[in-house]
Amino acid sequence: ATFLLLAEPSLWIRDGRPDYLVPWTKRSRVDFGANVGERDVFNLDEPEVFMIHDSCGIENVRSSFGTSPDIWNALFGLLRLIPEPVLANRELMQLFAAFSLPVVRAVDALVGSTNAMRVEGKSRAGNATACFTCIHPDLESAVGIGAAAFAVEMLLGKVPAGVHFPVDLADETVDAILNRAKVESEVFSLVRGSRADSNNR
Repeated sequence: ATFLLLAEPSLWIRDGRPDYLVPWTKRSRVDFGANVGERDVFNLDEPEVFMIHDSCGIENVRSSFGTSPDIWNALFGLLRLIPEPVLANRELMQLFAAFSLPVVRAVDALVGSTNAMRVEGKSRAGNATACFTCIHPDLESAVGIGAAAFAVEMLLGKVPAGVHFPVDLADETVDAILNRAKVESEVFSLVRGSRADSNNR
């Protein structure tokens, strides 16, 4: 999926307007805190940007993605130079993913496959007013637990039929999903106010 996303412009929302960027051209440094530290991340098209703007009315939204070790980030940067029709070829990218999987597995065995996510909410003045951090020791396990957390709520009848953005669900349903999704996580924290701002530094 990451390979295919390199063929798509990455969407950021600036002052309420869509801004489509060439993927993997905007680098920033993010401090994920405990066990992960600072990492480089790059712009990549992710549905959360549109979802947050459309459902919450937030006028400035951006999202970035990165991996580790940095050689993978460099590889994605090189792949971006491949002509778009080639990158958008699902069958070809599936073959490339299958080819690279043994290498990815070997590297994961050496350095681990920790997954880290950081979400910051800032005031118009640019100060961090909320910061959510989630760190899980294994990406595949985190995805499975997250999917299962949603499925349980569906089986309990708490999620109506249809397709929904997570932000459209009832607060109690979201809380239940998050409580289940944080299983096995190393960090799962939400910091508000001045502490979020100091955490940003």
